[in-house]
Amino acid sequence: MDDRRYEELTPIELAEARARASLAYVPIGSTEFHGPHLPVGFDALHAQAVCLAAVEQTGGVVLPPTFWGTRGHEGYPGSLLLQEETIAALATDILGRLAQQGYRLIVLFTGHWPEVQGGLLKRVAQEHMGRGDGARVIVLDPLTIHPTEARTEHAGRIETSVMLHLRPDLVHMERLEAPDALKAITADCVDATAEYGKAWFEAVVEETVRRVKEAL
Repeated sequence: MDDRRYEELTPIELAEARARASLAYVPIGSTEFHGPHLPVGFDALHAQAVCLAAVEQTGGVVLPPTFWGTRGHEGYPGSLLLQEETIAALATDILGRLAQQGYRLIVLFTGHWPEVQGGLLKRVAQEHMGRGDGARVIVLDPLTIHPTEARTEHAGRIETSVMLHLRPDLVHMERLEAPDALKAITADCVDATAEYGKAWFEAVVEETVRRVKEAL
């Protein structure tokens, strides 16, 4: 049993965890083409990993990751992106149910396209807090909160390095060399390394923890 993971806890254990820290992380990603070398679930896997690392320092629980997202690389192999209204409705329901369970701070952590999905989730968060049920919601994402990197990364050096750090078994650099390899890459990933990914990931976790503690 992993006491960080909501789905592995009993109702009694959830109540005990909530009494210690009334905080829930909701990792949200997408199912989207990330080049020929990375898994289509990268965004959610990344978001979940950050949340699981952050919760060790803040307390609380991490919900199962949501692999559904909106907009992006539609039409690419493996991409299953849904309408914005669908994601908004899903996030609205999740926030409502968590508030009913008594969580006072909810972190929507999106690993997918901060300008679009992040903006959508911020609107959902504001609408939820406007209902006045006592739950505060903050929306975070790795590309926006990282102190130095640009916002345009997709399946490039950063994300490839992060996956080399988290799940090297899911990275296939040799497939980048195929002459017919489909690519959706906005930054060169040739220089990606697990060491760079570890440093980048840890910086994101540190800033996530800082912002969550500030909101508690």
